[in-house]
Amino acid sequence: MDLRDEDLTSLANSLAELVGAPITIEDPQSSVLAYSHSLEADRSQAVDDARITTILGRQVPPHYRALLDDAGVYAQIARSHDVVTVDLPGSGMTQRAIVAVRDDTGTLLGSVWAAVPSGLTDAQRQTLLAGAPVVARGLVRERQRADSSRRRTVEVVEALLRGGDDAAQAARSVGLRMPCTALVLASDRARDSVPAHRAGAFVLHLAAVAPSATAAQVDEVVYAVVSGDEAGASRLARDFLARTRGPLVIGVGRTVDTAEAIDVSARDADAVRRTPGAVPGAPPRRGRTGVVETVRGVLADVVALRASDALAGYEEFSPLSSLERFDAEHHADLLESARAYLAHGGDVAAAAAALHVHPNTLRNRLRRASQAGGVG
Repeated sequence: MDLRDEDLTSLANSLAELVGAPITIEDPQSSVLAYSHSLEADRSQAVDDARITTILGRQVPPHYRALLDDAGVYAQIARSHDVVTVDLPGSGMTQRAIVAVRDDTGTLLGSVWAAVPSGLTDAQRQTLLAGAPVVARGLVRERQRADSSRRRTVEVVEALLRGGDDAAQAARSVGLRMPCTALVLASDRARDSVPAHRAGAFVLHLAAVAPSATAAQVDEVVYAVVSGDEAGASRLARDFLARTRGPLVIGVGRTVDTAEAIDVSARDADAVRRTPGAVPGAPPRRGRTGVVETVRGVLADVVALRASDALAGYEEFSPLSSLERFDAEHHADLLESARAYLAHGGDVAAAAAALHVHPNTLRNRLRRASQAGGVG
């Protein structure tokens, strides 16, 4: 039987027929990549709880993984070039025969597991060893296809983020409907990247609930563009954070009516996730774990952030620096007074009460601050 051009599921089915045993193909992290389906091997042999729960969860359950790890099975797979057998009586797992799958450089790509309740025969052993290189080639092909698809998606997302004609062309290529809204998933620690498994979970979540969405990890964050308005995008984001754990923040940009303007929404979303309300690394105002913020919700923070960005490199000429120098030289507190006034939306009475001074005193300080800052 020629297995060279089969996909992983077909390979698992073919190996099950040749070996006469149910087969799973797993990656080095014990995630199930493929498994044999209802073949004669499955019908004629007992399918144990370990196989059922592994296939249903697409991952070896933690309980069984711990048992296998304690028995040294994973260590044997990593170093052995022969078939590894394991029998754990009373565990709910019948005997297994496992062969490592490696590429041409010897790098471990995964493993093939066969359920052999009656023990491994020499013929089964030889078939598993002969099948391992074929599975390796299949895994390499799958990885190449996944990498190619991932690169293409990143290219599309990067084109959307550029806006203009590039974004319009990219939107047409993926069938993105207007209006649309950009989101940014980031770690709530400003310098950290989103872990790969959480980035993947976010992309998968959007694919399931918003099929026209386009998302990809670019540098340390995940950018996504979804059809619909800001409210709908926020609901998608909150639903994702309700299903996952971790120090994450999602910034939601404004809704735009054309693909050419997607870069505007993306800049909003990027600014939102960098605001003090979203990033605990900055002076916290709302710092929370697992937070969704919209540009409307943190507009004042976004404006302040953009003003700060615009002044980058010119800080010594800014009114703020002038006030800081004036206070230091004259032992004044004009900067504190100005901040209180702005924090209370220009309400002199409220700001004065917060500072425990008379309103006229605050007015006098504000006049001095205006002169000292060079804006009066």
